[in-house]
Amino acid sequence: MKVCITARGPSLKSAFERHFARAPYFIFYDTRTGKSEPVRNGFVLSDARIGRNAVKLLRMNGLEAVITGEIGENAQNLLKGAEISLTLFNTTGTVREAIDTLFPDSGE
Repeated sequence: MKVCITARGPSLKSAFERHFARAPYFIFYDTRTGKSEPVRNGFVLSDARIGRNAVKLLRMNGLEAVITGEIGENAQNLLKGAEISLTLFNTTGTVREAIDTLFPDSGE
């Protein structure tokens, strides 16, 4: 499964970011292969349609799930409409720690 994890930086060692649309980076992670791809969130500086643009980016990249700490109602509804599942996760750790907790048997 391809999941998006919100992050403060471009690696699995980066801190997990609690805010969905305002996350500086999205880490696209494949739970089958353990491969990850950092994607800079270029919408973070925008004042309009941040959630809509973020969901569109995820849909265009074939993501199946999002892991984040907080998400607005509009973005949550957009994810639902795009058939992208949402997992709210509360951690102050790293992206790697979130993956290890939620997907202990993943590819890496």
